[in-house]
Amino acid sequence: MNLATPVVDGRPAAPSGADPLKALLSTYDVHVPASVVGELSTATGSGDLLSAAAELVLNTSHHLMTHDVEAKIDAPLEYELDRDESDGIWLANDLEAALFITDEFNSTNYLFVSLALDDRNTLFTTPHVLCKLASRGVLPPEYVDAACSYYADTKHWDEQYLTRLRDEYTKG
Repeated sequence: MNLATPVVDGRPAAPSGADPLKALLSTYDVHVPASVVGELSTATGSGDLLSAAAELVLNTSHHLMTHDVEAKIDAPLEYELDRDESDGIWLANDLEAALFITDEFNSTNYLFVSLALDDRNTLFTTPHVLCKLASRGVLPPEYVDAACSYYADTKHWDEQYLTRLRDEYTKG
């Protein structure tokens, strides 16, 4: 939902000129557990920014490859991760996915997600995906720079991490 947030945020601080969710969906095959789509449905309807972002993702869900994994999993991972995150990790491992995207990087959950993924997966955060899309010419670097500043201001994502990503992927 973090990729959809700047698109639905009408405040002046929100970056404009690109759609990172659309860029992701047009660049990669995105697989999600059905439980994630269910979680999106419950996040809609309150009229706030999170609700609007969830609604946008739901409107594009026909571009997602949804998998029912609950019947295949006995119990969530014992890493203090929620069920949906556990389902996503299980799916990434089962599909031998090259990438796993998470927004858990401002917490110790990032470390738990990293431990739960098989070694063949590469863990990506939302800003890392944005910077990678900019380096591949899918998103304008100016947009990604503005989006990173937006996330730092609105989500309090780590400035040092964002600066490092921008330096590595968008300035060159």
